[in-house]
Amino acid sequence: MDTFIDDEKAAEIQKTFSYDGYQTVRRELFAHLREPQMTIRTDSITFNNACIEVFEDTVYIQVLVNQDQKRLVIRRCEKDDRDSLRWCIQKNDKRKSRKITGRQFSSMIYKMMSWDNLCRYKILGHRIDYQGETLYVFELDDAEIFRERPKRTKAELEKLREEMTPEELEAMKQREAKASRTPFYPGDLDTYGVPVEKHEDRVSLQSLDGFAGQQELQLQNQ
Repeated sequence: MDTFIDDEKAAEIQKTFSYDGYQTVRRELFAHLREPQMTIRTDSITFNNACIEVFEDTVYIQVLVNQDQKRLVIRRCEKDDRDSLRWCIQKNDKRKSRKITGRQFSSMIYKMMSWDNLCRYKILGHRIDYQGETLYVFELDDAEIFRERPKRTKAELEKLREEMTPEELEAMKQREAKASRTPFYPGDLDTYGVPVEKHEDRVSLQSLDGFAGQQELQLQNQ
């Protein structure tokens, strides 16, 4: 039995409505400072505190990469497990984010994704349950891009001081600082997201087949 709708326009919409043509708006387009996310730089990866808090009492993780799906997955592990990584600092029963240095690993990810070495990339995490295990899945194709602030030598800084006024130099620093805080997206993100019918498949895992640990990924690229 159809639900009674006391609204002619709503009734008209209901008769013809379908999800065809709709896109599920990606959450990267909204403020998400407190959501679980990972940052990849040319020399390291970092998981924010929101991500760490979900994996209660977890100090060590394993990182898995699927090169075909362009996904990175993290899962809990023990200190002595193979390929375990310490992903946080634990002190007085509190845990907080730490930088995980790995220039070779980052280089491989940047190469796989054709990323710009002058940028860092932030990816929101999707928490899922797979075979009784909690995982975080990061869709590398959905990364936010941030320009890194230029690192200049003393000689380069001296040259800039000679060529620019103090006001011009300060204005340049402010522009660079603003650019490092402002995300952009490949192709300026000309879509809101993926079609509704494809959305459910984006973060589902049928199996861990095709995922490689960090050490295996390095061997594959040698």
